[in-house]
Amino acid sequence: MSAPVQPADEGSHPHGVPANRMAEFLAFFKSMRNFKGDLSKVSAPIFILGPTSLTEYASYWCEQPSLFIAPANQETQDLRALAVLKWYLCTLRGQYGRREGIGPPVAGPPGGRKGPGRKKPLNPILGEIFKGHWDSNNGTGKTELVAEQVSHQPPVTAYHISNTQHQIRLEGYHLQKTIFRGMPQIERIGHVMLSLDKYHESYVMTMPDMHLVGLIPPPPYPELVGTTFIVGTNGLAAEIEFSGRGWIRGKKNSFRAKLFRQRKPKEVLYRVEGQWQGGAFNVFDASGSKLEEFKTADQDEIIPISVLPISEQSPVESRRVWQHVADGIIKGDLTTAGKEKQRLEEEQRALRVKENTSGEKWELSYFRTADDWKEAGGLLKSVGLKMVSDETQGIWRWIGDGELERVAGGGE
Repeated sequence: MSAPVQPADEGSHPHGVPANRMAEFLAFFKSMRNFKGDLSKVSAPIFILGPTSLTEYASYWCEQPSLFIAPANQETQDLRALAVLKWYLCTLRGQYGRREGIGPPVAGPPGGRKGPGRKKPLNPILGEIFKGHWDSNNGTGKTELVAEQVSHQPPVTAYHISNTQHQIRLEGYHLQKTIFRGMPQIERIGHVMLSLDKYHESYVMTMPDMHLVGLIPPPPYPELVGTTFIVGTNGLAAEIEFSGRGWIRGKKNSFRAKLFRQRKPKEVLYRVEGQWQGGAFNVFDASGSKLEEFKTADQDEIIPISVLPISEQSPVESRRVWQHVADGIIKGDLTTAGKEKQRLEEEQRALRVKENTSGEKWELSYFRTADDWKEAGGLLKSVGLKMVSDETQGIWRWIGDGELERVAGGGE
């Protein structure tokens, strides 16, 4: 099995942008400021791209498998809902805080290794698939993932994660939309549902938007904004409010969350507050007593997903699709990376033209659009929200159940 792609160091410039590319970067930054609409439609300079496809980002939902399966092993509804909230908060660091967002590479701490900066992920091709699994010896069992790019423009990824031993599964889809309003802003539009089959409970979750602060001058860092919800079929709900560092006070990447029964929203069962990245968050009970502390800077429990070697992957699997582009980026050979990316894009355009001419349509493997998602829609309605389908080209549902073991890397 192969490990996740890790970018190599990228030059000696203090901000990681090669000296001969700085003018190009500034020109691109200026074009972003003047562009109206979704920036995912803009071709980005190769030197601000990371070596990882956006389809791989679905794995951040489960980079700590013990937290993913924890809700399935709690005896009461309250504790299960609290475990869902803690798991959700711990996924944010991977989904939004990894050093592969938008922007130039930046220097690491004094005396430390230079980091790859915040890089833009590779925009997946239509039908691109990422699949793999996590194995663990601490009782978590085998957790399996399949992600598929169900739309290229707009870029929509659908994904399914399951652990049969603990009877827990996740299903979701989202569009990642990037706009510029004084600073880059990333909107994640879509829905995620976590189901605990043993207890016949499900939880629908909304996702926060992200601002990238400090792009000029670097280093940039992500800041989540707004309010998100976790709503359960058991009548429990969580509300999470994100805030950042202000001009005078406050810490970056801060949040406050409360867990309550929807029929008694003012009676808070648990409060959780702190930083979702770079610090810690604390859990308090209804009386205000501190129950536990989670250190979000701790990487010890991160378990990389296992995937098949590239030589054994199908032509549409992410790491095979982007193999030569990623190799060029990692090695700092941006000329080769750029040429390989252009070749791939031209192949995809030619394929779409051929399909349009013949009247054929690309057949997706593991997901289909549905007329409705009644359970998720009902839970969202209870907090004043509704299902999203227009911007995401539909409501995407998992259909690949029977093939999960095969596509996720084999048997036990």
